[in-house]
Amino acid sequence: MSISPRLQPPERLSGVPDLPVVEVAPERPWLTVAETNRLIRQQGLALAVAQAWVLDEIVQVIELPPEEEKQLVRQFVEAKGVSSDEALQAWLKQKRLSYNDLLYFATKKARVERWQLRRYREEAEIRFLERKLELDTVVYSLLRLKDRELADELFHRIQAGEDDFPTLAESYSDGQEKNTRGLIGPVPLAAGHPELVSRLRVSRPGQLWPPFQVAELWVVMRFERLLPAQLNRQMRARMVEELFQVWFRERVQLLMDGEPLPPLPYLPPELEPDS
Repeated sequence: MSISPRLQPPERLSGVPDLPVVEVAPERPWLTVAETNRLIRQQGLALAVAQAWVLDEIVQVIELPPEEEKQLVRQFVEAKGVSSDEALQAWLKQKRLSYNDLLYFATKKARVERWQLRRYREEAEIRFLERKLELDTVVYSLLRLKDRELADELFHRIQAGEDDFPTLAESYSDGQEKNTRGLIGPVPLAAGHPELVSRLRVSRPGQLWPPFQVAELWVVMRFERLLPAQLNRQMRARMVEELFQVWFRERVQLLMDGEPLPPLPYLPPELEPDS
């Protein structure tokens, strides 16, 4: 039976044992550096470690006002069911965490979000304008039919006002729109089959398209309305997150490739709360 390396550490060529220095439990060294490297490599943990490193870089450079830190810690521990100082000490002991660990967990999300906003708030509008056609959403009515002649007939009945889309979709449609009475959306303008998208991009509200073929089906479509994307607070946050993810993936990949990391980008001053 093999002996645990903790009881009989392997000797290096120098004859000096490679003692455990990496902690699994706090203040209880368990792994040597070589064992830790092996586990990271063999268990596929390198990507997670690289991502953690880059996130930690960000967290360490963002300071929060003391009152905000206290509020975030309070919210964090209350979510864990901790409601008193005594209970907090017991919880920290049970989890083997220090108060600094708690502070890190409670404020990490806020620090990362603040870094993202300061770094990318000026670029968010440019990205929004570049992607606006993809971000606009549309509502349209749709019939998908296997038979060309039936598609022509239903198109003319709708055009003449003899029948409406909801009734015909429930009775005749061969697609999932049968369950929504023919109505699709709101969905991104750029989503869907190219034959649909090309017509949606040039449609006017209420425009009815004659039957056209999409794959094996014949489609009758009416454009209902366009819902233009707006650069409100929610959309700005989405653009900031997208820009951050591009940078984050690139920086993590540099780390995975063993390349030197450039300094963190410059952060503009933080805006006042009402800005």
